Amino acid sequence: MPLRNDPLARHGLRIFLLLCLAYLFVPFHRVSPAVMAVDIMREMGIGAPAMGALASVFFFTFGCMQLPSGLLADSLGPRRTLPLFFFLAGAGALLFGLSPAMTGLIAGRALMGFGVSVVFICGIKLISRWFAPQAFARMSGVYLGMGGLGLILGSGPMAHLIALVGWRTSLILSAGLTFAISAALWFFVRDTPEELGLASPFGALQPAPSRSTPAELLVSVRLICKSRDFWLIALWFFCQFSIHMSFGGLWGGPYLMDVHGLTRTEAGGVMNMMGLGMLAGGPFTGWLSDSVFRARRPVMILNALALAGLFALLCLAGGGWPRFALYAWFFALAACGMGSLSVGFASVRDLFGDKATGTGGGLLNTFPSFGVALFQPLTGYILESQGRGPSGFAPEAYALAGLFYAGVALAGLAGALLAREPMGRAQRP
Repeated sequence: MPLRNDPLARHGLRIFLLLCLAYLFVPFHRVSPAVMAVDIMREMGIGAPAMGALASVFFFTFGCMQLPSGLLADSLGPRRTLPLFFFLAGAGALLFGLSPAMTGLIAGRALMGFGVSVVFICGIKLISRWFAPQAFARMSGVYLGMGGLGLILGSGPMAHLIALVGWRTSLILSAGLTFAISAALWFFVRDTPEELGLASPFGALQPAPSRSTPAELLVSVRLICKSRDFWLIALWFFCQFSIHMSFGGLWGGPYLMDVHGLTRTEAGGVMNMMGLGMLAGGPFTGWLSDSVFRARRPVMILNALALAGLFALLCLAGGGWPRFALYAWFFALAACGMGSLSVGFASVRDLFGDKATGTGGGLLNTFPSFGVALFQPLTGYILESQGRGPSGFAPEAYALAGLFYAGVALAGLAGALLAREPMGRAQRP
């Protein structure tokens, strides 16, 4: 049926495109410190550990809000939650761009993390309501992959914009866009097709689930927390997310400049490949999970192995890589890191069903943010412990950090190997 003759598909696509537009800002704010770090450290007179701590504040507030964001998605609904929180993210970017002191930068960075914390989980909830169940992994994979555009915008284009107008003005401009998207979310997003008088994508015999009551939410939290397989999936998810965002979201830029002698703009161009990797990795991972393996665990295992191999290569190869190898490495980091995470959310949905999608996804998304908040300054300490030369940190310092990340990837591999395939998925024809 043509799109113009299918109101459900037309409205669903409109909401999905708005979600993708909002989600751009989540990875954008995660990785933009990588191209601002050198300028901020110089202007504010701070070292690598303090810069790591400043960048990681985003992940503390983001992580603290993940379970509450899932509860809000399952109870209050995304339509009420998304616009308010996204507006607060814009206020945080504005504060960060205007503040002359570290306290203001910390507050702005914290507010950005708080504001965008609900975007992905609310989006997953809306996808589960507006699209048929058999399309969930693919649609969530595309949604996650679209965040790759945010990685691209936060890397190369952000580096060029900073070169033109400075990092403060760049943040102020991003705040204006955030306010505009917040208004669009309020006017166009609805929690379910029924709110617009449209038929449910679940079919006449499978009505769309209603909002969860407080008692049902409490039961969901207890059920999830008692699940052995949830915690093993969460371990894998923690490692994949934390590795990608700790290194790619902050220290990848300094690594390219210190070890490989790239300028900030050149480093931003290489880091653009993380956006392309995420764009490709999200849909590709969903396709592998749904259509090739028809299972979640094999995809989890392959991606954990890939990350361990990437950081082993970083440890052994040193400097002097050809440019194409740097492009390929950062592409693979994102494709196998953030690009793989839709499988984790799909596994949670397989384990606990649609009514716990927001709560389970929120709990799954909680711990990795604290991992990034820990790993970013810890990496700064590892680098500083090896001493800083006139041209930055030495390859040996980054090799030591790479060894740490390879170990984290192997811990994630253990979680994937020990987790059992969700029965709901295994029994699906």
